[in-house]
Amino acid sequence: MSLALIVGWALVGWCATPWRKWPPPPPPDPWWWIVNVVGVVGGIAGGWLFGQLFAVDLAASAGILLTMVGAVAGSIIASDVAGMAMRGRNAG
Repeated sequence: MSLALIVGWALVGWCATPWRKWPPPPPPDPWWWIVNVVGVVGGIAGGWLFGQLFAVDLAASAGILLTMVGAVAGSIIASDVAGMAMRGRNAG
């Protein structure tokens, strides 16, 4: 596993997080950046998990694309869970 692949998973994880609402809400800011960081970590974890689950050949472009799909899925799941947890904390 190369550093370029991990950076690719992180970039896919960042891009797969939901966009911040516009215009931004008034202070206190709801920590939207934490959801993006969680999305990056989820992208790295999802890419790695898909690579392990399907035993892909990372030298082939099809294997790299499959791990990128895993990075998207991991990022979306992780950022949704983090968003739901933060809404629960800020509710009320």
